[in-house]
Amino acid sequence: MGSLCPGSQNYLSIAFTCTFERDLVLRIFGNDLAALRRSKGLTVGQLAARLGCHPSYITHVEKGRRLPPGSARLRQFMSALGASDEEAARLQQAAVWTFVMSRVENLGYSRPERLVSAAAQAYLHAEI
Repeated sequence: MGSLCPGSQNYLSIAFTCTFERDLVLRIFGNDLAALRRSKGLTVGQLAARLGCHPSYITHVEKGRRLPPGSARLRQFMSALGASDEEAARLQQAAVWTFVMSRVENLGYSRPERLVSAAAQAYLHAEI
């Protein structure tokens, strides 16, 4: 999984050291998306126009009210944002971890890395 999610230990440690709260988990991707959008000098409306979607969709994703987009749509986000390779990797990592951790109901698994790896692979093949 190292090549799939470089630096993913950061998200894993956050998820496993705090009380599991769905709102917090769903904001992992949203916070990264909002920060990247702002760093590119784009408003929600401008990003939505580039993606051909309603601004409320962007707002809901950034606020954690919706899961991150699937991998194909995520690539459109990266292109619309003009994300560098590093920024794109971070955004993908955040999307994977948000998706994965939003589905973990019980964090007491004896081998959580297997669950996380399987869920990350499922995300990469899912079209949400």
